[in-house]
Amino acid sequence: MKNSAKKIKWGLKDELVKMTPHRSDQKKYIGKGRSAKVYLSYSGNDGIATKTFTGESLSKLILFVLTGSANPYTWCEDAIQCAMIRRRLLSSLCQFWFENELRLPKTFDYRWNKEQLAFEIDAEYIPGMHAPLYNPLRANQVNYMSELKNKVMRPLKDKLIASGFDGLVWQAGKGNPVAVSNFMMFKKKDGSRQWVWIDLESGLPALFAMNPFSTLFYYIPKCIKHRGWIFDNVDSNKLINYIARHEHALTLKLGKVSYQNLYTDAHLLSKTQKRWKGLTRHQRSLYYAVSQKKIAKELKIFYEHRPLRWFLKSVKLFLKDFTKSVAEHTGSFFNRIYNFRYKRFIKRTYRYFSSARYRWEIIKLYLKNEIDKWHSRKIFNDWEFKFLKGELQNDDMSSYLTDFSIHLGIKPFVKFFSYVIMPLLMITGFFDLETGAIIILGLGPITRTLYTLWRMTHSLVRSRKSFPMIALVIGIFPVIGNLAYPAEILYQSTGNKNKVSKFIVYSFSAKVGSKIPIWGGKDSEIEHFFNRICHSIFS
Repeated sequence: MKNSAKKIKWGLKDELVKMTPHRSDQKKYIGKGRSAKVYLSYSGNDGIATKTFTGESLSKLILFVLTGSANPYTWCEDAIQCAMIRRRLLSSLCQFWFENELRLPKTFDYRWNKEQLAFEIDAEYIPGMHAPLYNPLRANQVNYMSELKNKVMRPLKDKLIASGFDGLVWQAGKGNPVAVSNFMMFKKKDGSRQWVWIDLESGLPALFAMNPFSTLFYYIPKCIKHRGWIFDNVDSNKLINYIARHEHALTLKLGKVSYQNLYTDAHLLSKTQKRWKGLTRHQRSLYYAVSQKKIAKELKIFYEHRPLRWFLKSVKLFLKDFTKSVAEHTGSFFNRIYNFRYKRFIKRTYRYFSSARYRWEIIKLYLKNEIDKWHSRKIFNDWEFKFLKGELQNDDMSSYLTDFSIHLGIKPFVKFFSYVIMPLLMITGFFDLETGAIIILGLGPITRTLYTLWRMTHSLVRSRKSFPMIALVIGIFPVIGNLAYPAEILYQSTGNKNKVSKFIVYSFSAKVGSKIPIWGGKDSEIEHFFNRICHSIFS
């Protein structure tokens, strides 16, 4: 993506905030969150992370319902200036609170991106890692998640509340299990590690806390206090008083110039936040539409003084965009159906269930992909990565994972029957709602159990002494039943086969946590929770 963004100079510049260094035009997409997409470019050997505030569709919808516009960091310059000031303030305050245990990345500048129609921030790229999951190949591992929560996030939340950063506790993890992904671990050359708070800007208002007590006794009272949804709000008076009250300690720790900058920034934040938060719902909706070129700038003044006319216009624009989106998605859906290679699908499906060798090749490809993901997340080092990849080349493993591949193979058909065929049968009255729900919930366990019973019968006919009893029991349960045969392998085998099957169990348990909506996801506390349960069982 070429960047034709225009520089916008503003506000106070101090030694912590420098103009963006010259960077290469080549930008690599490295990830996204609810509020933005992140790209990597380089200035010499130094990486620059550009956070472009183009939020995801669901977040936009929620923000439109609650506030009248998309994420304010996308379109509101006062909001993006507040983000810059908060980063400056918290860079100094985190140094004061945590010394070298926690810091913020250096933040350079912001600009308007003409192609993306959104503001973006340039900051230091942190070549670290998120708190790693438990590794199935290692013993006596450090619990990095516990270290992050107890030594960094909990004290950080207390200090943010004490200093007036009422809304920033959402990004620091108060009732928000996704917030652990906002922190990265950076290992220094001397072997010590430091946590870096990389993401301070929210994608949603702080109203969907997993802990209901956080919502009832913290966020709702703060909504009443700030007279609106909590979205990175700062109690400026409380912050100014906090800085004044700790003048001696802050000056002693940071120096006189840095303290004066803190005090100046706190007052600047107060003024800038008032302009941003003072916008009415109709103004937010109007200014966002202008920024996205949905209406001409010349009409802005006209609609500013005619909120009802703008409401009717915005409804018209929404219906137009909605109709266009539905048409595009419908056309894309039917194109995929029309262009789907049914013959190849049927041929490969038949081959999958008729050829053990083909199933083994497919399961190897699947496991290689999972191993690659763990290696890219730096959970596996290079030796562990090569070791597991090497074990997959061992044909002796095929006999242990054939049954697992069968469970994976029937899963798409179970889902298709559950989410397509069964609803149609229920609509036509073939099944009532209660019976249909029971069938949908039980279809996966039923098919796994039938297959395992067939395997046990097969073993009995051949006079084998071993029966997959563990697989039979685990296969009865929804979701975790997919781990029936990896668990059986863990129970019956030792050595390298055990390590590969152990990885399968760890990988699957983490994947369950990453698929949970809203509060789950990669590097979330929910993913770590499932990984920790798995580790406590199989370590």
